[in-house]
Amino acid sequence: MTFTFPSIRLFLSVLCVLAMCIGELRAAPSIGIKPVPSWVVPVTPGGKPAGVKDFSNGFYIAFSDIQANLDEQTVYRRVIRQIVSESGVQNGSEMIIGFDPSYERLNVHSLAVWRDGVAISRLNLSDFKLIPVETDRQRFIYNGYYTASVILKDIRKGDRIELSYSLTGWNPMFKGKYSDFFTFATNDYLGHVHAAMLVKTGRPVYIKDFNKPPARKERTINGVQIHEWDARNIKRIAYEEGEPAWYDPIPRVQVTEFKSWKEVVDWGLGIYSIPTVSGALRAKVEEWKRGSESRLDYIEKAVRFVQDEVRYLGVETGENSHRPHKPEDVFDQRYGDCKDKTLLLCAILKANGIEASPVLVDTYKRSRLEDYLPSPADFNHVVTKVLMHDPENRLPEARDYVFVDATMSLQGGAIPQTYFPAYGYGLLLKDGESKLLHIQTQNPGSIEITEDFYLPPVADTASKGMLQVKTVYFNSHADNFRSALQQSVLSELEESYQNFYSDLYKGTSFERIDSLEFYDQRQANNISVLERYQIRNLWQLDEDNLDWYFKVFGRAIYNHLNILPGRKRKSPADLNYPLNITYKVRVHFSGDRSVPRDQWKIERMAYDISFKSEFLPGEKVWELTYSYQTKQDHVPADQVEQYKEDIAKLTEHLEYRVDEISSTFIGWKDANGWMVLVAILTVIACFAMARRWESYSPGFYGHEPALPVRGWLILVGVFVVILPIFTPLGLLTAEAGTFFTDAEWYRMDGTTDQRIFCYHLFLVFQCVSIVGLWCFSVYLWRLFFKKRDSFPMVYSAFLSINLFTGILIEVSEYLFGTDPDTRDLLAIPAQIFWTVMLTSYLRKSSRVAKTFVNTYAEQKGLLNAHTYERETELVHVPEEKSERNAEPATAPRPEHAAGGQSPQSEQQGGAVTFGKADEI
Repeated sequence: MTFTFPSIRLFLSVLCVLAMCIGELRAAPSIGIKPVPSWVVPVTPGGKPAGVKDFSNGFYIAFSDIQANLDEQTVYRRVIRQIVSESGVQNGSEMIIGFDPSYERLNVHSLAVWRDGVAISRLNLSDFKLIPVETDRQRFIYNGYYTASVILKDIRKGDRIELSYSLTGWNPMFKGKYSDFFTFATNDYLGHVHAAMLVKTGRPVYIKDFNKPPARKERTINGVQIHEWDARNIKRIAYEEGEPAWYDPIPRVQVTEFKSWKEVVDWGLGIYSIPTVSGALRAKVEEWKRGSESRLDYIEKAVRFVQDEVRYLGVETGENSHRPHKPEDVFDQRYGDCKDKTLLLCAILKANGIEASPVLVDTYKRSRLEDYLPSPADFNHVVTKVLMHDPENRLPEARDYVFVDATMSLQGGAIPQTYFPAYGYGLLLKDGESKLLHIQTQNPGSIEITEDFYLPPVADTASKGMLQVKTVYFNSHADNFRSALQQSVLSELEESYQNFYSDLYKGTSFERIDSLEFYDQRQANNISVLERYQIRNLWQLDEDNLDWYFKVFGRAIYNHLNILPGRKRKSPADLNYPLNITYKVRVHFSGDRSVPRDQWKIERMAYDISFKSEFLPGEKVWELTYSYQTKQDHVPADQVEQYKEDIAKLTEHLEYRVDEISSTFIGWKDANGWMVLVAILTVIACFAMARRWESYSPGFYGHEPALPVRGWLILVGVFVVILPIFTPLGLLTAEAGTFFTDAEWYRMDGTTDQRIFCYHLFLVFQCVSIVGLWCFSVYLWRLFFKKRDSFPMVYSAFLSINLFTGILIEVSEYLFGTDPDTRDLLAIPAQIFWTVMLTSYLRKSSRVAKTFVNTYAEQKGLLNAHTYERETELVHVPEEKSERNAEPATAPRPEHAAGGQSPQSEQQGGAVTFGKADEI
């Protein structure tokens, strides 16, 4: 048989693990049967039976008793389990005791089944099975734990199972000092809970209550002080979804013999004594010294070696549950747990004169660590604090120190920019330290996700759209993704990425254009992932409205949110901290588009949320931007309802629908309020001016009756009728009335302030001009049908103003680069020709002159159009009169006729003549 090099390394690693375990496993675990210790405080079980709704699995704990004797180093336990139903027989017939045989000795006192008030002993040593469990094996930790398990026979509904036992011996690493918790509730009903601590008088013990446990009673018997707690009929504690890891609502009591954090530091210094390196490790250190260009370079070599080349695996049996192995052993075997890797890193750095110290932390308590009494049991992890600069050659901008977690592999970035988790508080194991150290989050990082949708033509089911997704991970997120990527099957990863969008956009068909692309810049510590897909049936048909649409789903950010149920909540809510994610959805169109314009930001103590929807005219892109950042690891309970409202607001904006533009009208949510106000004010101003100009008449008050509308005037009338009807309809469409929309108002965002200001002035001018011309056309309608003598002149003015504003708008759009429609540009010469021809016709045509003859005064009954003709027959005008009296009968109308007043007259010999003052 031929062994490959990796096989030999694996074989040697297994031998090393076995060798380290032999010393701890020499004493085989055993069980003894002994009577209850004499010091145990006798307690009679009490409490009421549980209600049918207060427990699970068909059984509940009717009685629980735990008593700790600090001088005997023994913990006594007694439990009575009530079997209620058939499922309780299935789930509650096995009794299990866990212990560490390296320092604990198990003695069973009694095992009985109570049936019909009679105790039936089931204590038989041979029935117990000793089984190694390795409870942390999934985390590559071998702790040497065992369970003593007994499967009871003939258990029936209604039985009560009673078990009592003692565990003698404490972990020698704590030097005989006791630290533990007494708890007084679970997620099931408890009938009766009793706890006691026995300690000789004068031995100091420190106690702290959490969540209102039962009142403590104290008494002294024969020089032994007894602390007792007793609770009955304890209701179940209901856990809520999404609680922080540090949150524990259970009533409990912490007990410790450590007076201060300084005592814990002194205890830790005795364990984490940093040795001088030797052997192969020393040779490696000398190699690094020669090959390092600077202090920082050496630190980076040491950190990368310990993180990446020493794998995480812990053999934590016996005293090695808290004491690290020798650095030389860890270096040789190339594995170790957090204690081993931290001490190895400290030893390597110390060998080059670099100060480094272990720091005890807890990955669950984190920022709540300061709530607890001093105790080594408060911690479950250890990291390293490294002094970054030489005290004699420190640069002013240099960072004093960094924290390094030696168990984190494949981290990127230079050491000062390395990510360190938000552990909150830690205990620095260094001489003189006497309190907890506050640890801030170090280079937390962020995520940027951009989805670009390229839409095919509307209703074109043959053409394919495209989706390009770019995700960039920075710092902590780059570390996590880099590690996960190495453990993934690439083909499965590609399939899961594609299925994410296929499941999200139902009714479409996603096809990968090529493989996933990964770009890892480890020194800068960012990783980019690029996805490309072709999409069929991106446009969907709404069968109710027969309208094509495309839906946008912002699911990528949704998966990072803690979505809570709608019911009332009493506990704080966990947040993914630290998290800073920016998510963009970009929809590419072939032309300008009216889109919902919106922007808002929410700033809270625990998180920030923002959203922006805008159209980027230069790119023809509708861009939706979401950002979500957490600033701490939880939302306090009194702010959870606000959090749910904020998250609901965000999720409401995660789904949008894009409809076919041909059927799209400007909606209220798309309109710009200021432009609508400008339009309304323009209408009001035009109405006021029309009232003022209504009485204007440029012609005469004496004329023949108006001719009917015939000939070319019919065509003019058609235009006059159509224009006031179709102009407002066009202004409401997303294509013609863009100046009413937010998208158009903010079109120039991102350019200079002067350009934005000028564009806003142009939009106001465009709105005033078009709305004003529409009001003008309504006024023309009135003049035309009343055949007012002012119509030809007013219509000519309308045509000229319309031509001028049209040319000005087209030129402005060209200068602003908003791509005017080329058909509009080509129509300008024709419009000029039409304006010139029509105004000439209105000015020179005799039919026009004889058709539009009515005046305002005549139509209001202020002047009879035929009075002058009839009454001048009674006036004799001699031929020899002056030239003035020989003027034709169509004398000019009085100046004040337009004012609505009756013409002044003089009666001479029964004839009516006009006074001189009435002439123009």
